[in-house]
Amino acid sequence: MLVAAGVAVAAWAVLVLHVAGALHDPPVDPLVHTVSDYVLLPGGHLVLAIAAAALALGATVLAVAARRAGGSRAAVGLLGSWAGAMVVAGVVPTNLPGTPPDLAAAVHRYAGAWIFAVLPVAVLLLAGGPAVRAAARRRVVAPALLTAALSGAFLLAHLPIVVAGSPAFPLLGGVERVLYGAVTALLITTARALRPGTAR
Repeated sequence: MLVAAGVAVAAWAVLVLHVAGALHDPPVDPLVHTVSDYVLLPGGHLVLAIAAAALALGATVLAVAARRAGGSRAAVGLLGSWAGAMVVAGVVPTNLPGTPPDLAAAVHRYAGAWIFAVLPVAVLLLAGGPAVRAAARRRVVAPALLTAALSGAFLLAHLPIVVAGSPAFPLLGGVERVLYGAVTALLITTARALRPGTAR
């Protein structure tokens, strides 16, 4: 329940940013710009931080519940690191669109990469142990594998941007939003799949 509440708060915050971005001059194109690019809006950094904090709190609740349900230290540790990376991404903003990336932007991007890469691994580790109900394992493994594939493709597509400074690939923002949807859905699905008696 708390995990779903965290996701709901984050979704509300991002929705506010989308509305504000559409009204901004020039408007923020959600198919081109990433969610982090809403930092250019007045108060955008604060709203992004609220969304990140809500997701980090949800992941922390999930990590505690997973540990109580018998999850491995590796899985719980990865969930904790995911929450930490979300906090870093929320506190340290990316560069403004059209400006060269600085150290803060690099930190933000590496935190973002960790967010996309780690969660499917943590969930698959949980699904392989006693923390997840046997009847629910398939419902957890399938979206975890899908999210892992999407994350891997998304991160590989970023290599030319990071290494060679190539332009962002088309529809970067739209693809990222699909991936964020998969990640947040995976958080909720995993929380619901844990053994009974663990507060989440």
